[in-house]
Amino acid sequence: MKYNYYERKSEEMSKEQSIWIETNIGRISESENVLFVFQAETEVLLITDKSIFFPRRNTRNKISYNEIKSLKIAGDVSVKVLTDEETFIIDLVEPIDKVKIFSALQLLIDNSKKNIETTFEDTHKILNEFIVLKYPLNQSQHKLPQVYLKQFGYLKGNQWMVSILEKELTYSKQKSIGSFTTETNVFDIDSEDDRFPRMFETMNADLENLYHEMLDDISKNKFIPDKCWEIIVQITPNLMVRSDYWRNFVCEILDTPNKDTFLLSTLSVHAQSVHELQELKNRYFYKVLSEGEINQSKVNRILLHFLNYIFHHLLTFDLIIIEAPEDKGFFTSDNPVNFKVNQEEGQLGLYNKNTEIFLPLSKKYLAYFHHKNSSEQNAPLRKLKNRGVYKVEEVLTEDEYTSLIQEEIIKNSDKLIIFPGEVKYRKEK
Repeated sequence: MKYNYYERKSEEMSKEQSIWIETNIGRISESENVLFVFQAETEVLLITDKSIFFPRRNTRNKISYNEIKSLKIAGDVSVKVLTDEETFIIDLVEPIDKVKIFSALQLLIDNSKKNIETTFEDTHKILNEFIVLKYPLNQSQHKLPQVYLKQFGYLKGNQWMVSILEKELTYSKQKSIGSFTTETNVFDIDSEDDRFPRMFETMNADLENLYHEMLDDISKNKFIPDKCWEIIVQITPNLMVRSDYWRNFVCEILDTPNKDTFLLSTLSVHAQSVHELQELKNRYFYKVLSEGEINQSKVNRILLHFLNYIFHHLLTFDLIIIEAPEDKGFFTSDNPVNFKVNQEEGQLGLYNKNTEIFLPLSKKYLAYFHHKNSSEQNAPLRKLKNRGVYKVEEVLTEDEYTSLIQEEIIKNSDKLIIFPGEVKYRKEK
């Protein structure tokens, strides 16, 4: 009998299901062509050209395709099969399985309605030769988005430029923002699920489209409106994890004995208890993150979880916007988000009540996050009202402002510093 078994987990199918298949497959094959057996999250599916069999289910373990009224994708890893009488939820192991099973079942349902025979080769092509096309195949992706760089740049003719200082050099350079900090497919994720390869870059573009609206809201208000706040708390971790500094940080920690601690800390926002957090280690997606080769695709997956971890905690922080003087704008760098860990000894994770985050949003505005329960309430910026927009001269002395530029922005740079506007700089020997 020619059929495939698609094993999607390291554990084999349960003995009970194995016995059911061995006992019944001969009888089934007398009237139906067995096409494949597919391992789902908690059960296996036996698929023929006429029916779906659920060996683990005691109530009803068979659905004929002519009974199915609709087929729907339900969540990240589930497919919903609806008949006139019942709804069957199939929980798969990973998102690509959902896409493959949905596609295979849709073909079987459509062919059944048309009285067309579905062959082993038809389903094998979907399940084993599934191809996702990326368009364009090679894409230049910005670590620092152009919309961000323009806030610190200047127009030279019709071209936007930025003035930068590479840390090992003593003189500034002028760079076109069109190609500055770009790398081909740097945020791509290897996956046969067509939602995943460009998921990171699509999210980046969606947030970048809101950047002007965010700055416009800040300029028109003394207190940050809700939507503007929502954009800032999403853009901040996005810009953070796109930098080489934090990519290298993640790569380095994945190559140490602290890998699992870091991954669990990052994923802790998905769990309601220590038990739930430990249970995540048994999920397939965790094994994808924690096992095997550390490549760019895997790091991008982890960076998305890391982004979500940063975002989750930022929601609980106070946010202040500082407006720079006209003649002394904010600098930025290739590591624009200064995430000051301030980790308490013995505590997991990167946050605690004294964590601070600085992000120059433009040469005119800087976002500052802090926790209202900080033990360092005497710091000038921590005294300000949440979501307020303040002019620098109202809240900082000239020395404090200079120190902020030097200590919280320039020193946080990775390899280069970005000046506000056009600057020709050469350090005197």
